[in-house]
Amino acid sequence: MVRLYLGLIALYITMSCSSNSSSQEAEDETFPNIVFIVSDDQSWTDYSFMGHPTIETKNIDRLLAEGTTYTRGYLTSPVCSPSLASIITGLYPHQHGVTGNDPHFVYDGPQPRDRKEWLRQRQTLFDVVIENFVKHPSLPTLLSTKGYKSFQSGKWWGGSYKEGGFTEGMTFGDPEHGGRHGDKGLEIGRDGMDPIYDFIDRTTGEQSPFFVWYAPFLPHTPHTPPDSLLAKYIDKAPTEYIAKYWAMVEWFDITVGQLLGALDERGLTENTIIVYVNDNGWVQEPNQSGFKWPSKQSPFDMGMRSPISFKWPNHIPVKMDTSSFVSSIDLVPTILKILDIEPTEEMLGIDILNPAEVSDRKAVFSEDFHHDIMDVNDALKSLEHRMMMQSPWKLIVPKEKGSSQEVNRSGGGSFISMLEDVRLYNIVSDPHETTNLAGSNPDVVEQMLRDMNEWWDVDSE
Repeated sequence: MVRLYLGLIALYITMSCSSNSSSQEAEDETFPNIVFIVSDDQSWTDYSFMGHPTIETKNIDRLLAEGTTYTRGYLTSPVCSPSLASIITGLYPHQHGVTGNDPHFVYDGPQPRDRKEWLRQRQTLFDVVIENFVKHPSLPTLLSTKGYKSFQSGKWWGGSYKEGGFTEGMTFGDPEHGGRHGDKGLEIGRDGMDPIYDFIDRTTGEQSPFFVWYAPFLPHTPHTPPDSLLAKYIDKAPTEYIAKYWAMVEWFDITVGQLLGALDERGLTENTIIVYVNDNGWVQEPNQSGFKWPSKQSPFDMGMRSPISFKWPNHIPVKMDTSSFVSSIDLVPTILKILDIEPTEEMLGIDILNPAEVSDRKAVFSEDFHHDIMDVNDALKSLEHRMMMQSPWKLIVPKEKGSSQEVNRSGGGSFISMLEDVRLYNIVSDPHETTNLAGSNPDVVEQMLRDMNEWWDVDSE
């Protein structure tokens, strides 16, 4: 009887320990929700916290003040489609194959006047871009291994949301729905936030962690802000076009506040990682709709610099870093490290929440391509510039310059002869890149070129 009693006690203890172990494992497998907020066509200068004298971005300012924020973030490309593809894959454009917004194709006759017909012809070539793109795992695909459900809204060039690895989304990505860069997804923010709220409510009801891609068509053109916001800026801006752009930036900020408020109201703020980044920069033309050079589509900082921020209350420290250089290729690896998912071998980014990795990094890089993809299977044919940022320097190298063969052939004083059109800026003391110092610093240029070619040697393509 005693032996039976002791056996029952032992069985109870074993079951209890097993139960506790299972509970602990379940607790360990509780993952944070993740939200990516991606601004569309906004320069790094156009925030209150970055010193803009007029634009108000109180919600973004608060968000970035509550996490680890780098004011010197760099994008992999100064145009939407390749930049967004890098944000979602952690790869450079020459790796994931999306180098521009549209494939370049030549008509035998006049271009079709019907937009749907133009989209059909475009889709034939862009399908190849998407096929190459989906060969690389996206963040939603990687998160699905941990049970995440994901939602796409806003800008999206990679076909439908399904092709991006999302479980739900707004973008169809086909010509019949006007698919190019988001179709129905472009309604988010401009026409309310309900699709995101509905997804969050369904997912939390199912007790699943979620990933939300919020990349609204804001402050992107068309600049059609609410009348109340335009009235706020019309007398403060030099022109009506600038006033409209400023009002669009605040409209975007208001939607960010709505999203943050929705998380807070649902008690989700404490267990949600929020990542913030731009897709590319923008300088408003003062007297017409459109951007002013150099900004979007240029290799200069007004086209490719962005604040980058991670917020997760009680897990990520509050820090405003104004000196370290980080990159949008770091977003995916940083999230994967948090979740104990191994980054792929292709990923060259680092965990920017690890101070040692940030301090040990030598440089960050970027690429500037034609707006149109010249060859859907060959990134080099679209290349215009390669860029390297190594504090305090930024090097801009045209496609025709700085190959490893050219650098190796040059030596001593003869190296100066190849500096034409190569640009070197001290972007710490000259953030708007007004003075080209390449000619007076040939040794710096030569060493940076060698490092650039170790990153991407265009001779090997």
